[in-house]
Amino acid sequence: MNQFEDIKEKFNELEDGRYLVRIEGFSREKTVNGARPIKWDLTLMNEVKGTLPVKFSHIETDGGFRILMEEIRRLGYTKPRSPDEFEAILSNLRGSFVEIGLFTTDRIEGYREVRFIRKMG
Repeated sequence: MNQFEDIKEKFNELEDGRYLVRIEGFSREKTVNGARPIKWDLTLMNEVKGTLPVKFSHIETDGGFRILMEEIRRLGYTKPRSPDEFEAILSNLRGSFVEIGLFTTDRIEGYREVRFIRKMG
């Protein structure tokens, strides 16, 4: 066995483009710098070979919050008016099939972003 077999998925990145995923769920875990972004649990539905990068929604920053509100709008929801409404929308998304856009935003650093495009069906 190759001593780097455990990281083989890191060499199997998906190309930039659009893909179909199922939203399995979400969580908020504290990062090293103390932030608590939403970490999405997505399952790739397309029959393509490759690893989908993890989607994070950095809701603690104004920019990140606005991005997620726009994504929620594109998925067919109105902007929530409270944390409870927000959590209800996210919980309602569990099991949904969603088209995502995957694109590289910084070729030097290799930063890749996943954005929700639209809800399917």
